Amino acid sequence: MNTNVKLMVVFSKLSHTFLASLGKNLEELGMGGSTYPILAHLNEVNRAKTQKLGEVAVITSGSITHIVSKLCKLGYVLKEQDKGDKRIFWVEITDAGRSAYNKVNDEHIKYLDNLLNDFSENEKHDFTEQIKYFGKTIERKQNEKTEQNK
Repeated sequence: MNTNVKLMVVFSKLSHTFLASLGKNLEELGMGGSTYPILAHLNEVNRAKTQKLGEVAVITSGSITHIVSKLCKLGYVLKEQDKGDKRIFWVEITDAGRSAYNKVNDEHIKYLDNLLNDFSENEKHDFTEQIKYFGKTIERKQNEKTEQNK
């Protein structure tokens, strides 16, 4: 098998297995896989644009609207339209949202630590840097191709 094809297959399997495992754990803890990164980001920054939350959770604008509405109904976030630009909405985490996130996060981090405890900190760091390098290189090449097609 061609090395590039093998890399594609192995990375795809790893990504699927890892994300499915994390998603299953979050579901068992009572939080959806898309909800967790949104609340995690808001827990860090307190307030963000819906567009940014979609980027963080790697979901479409239609999906982020649905998830934010659901989080509003749960009382986890507040949504407010920007005063200067009516197309923009800001989402802010509430105390209830912070509490729900913290409750799930502690258990999720334990699960993640257990999942990855066979790897040294150096191995995880090096792998992370390699993935970032691959991602940036592929993104740069995609942008170059897009520019050439204009």
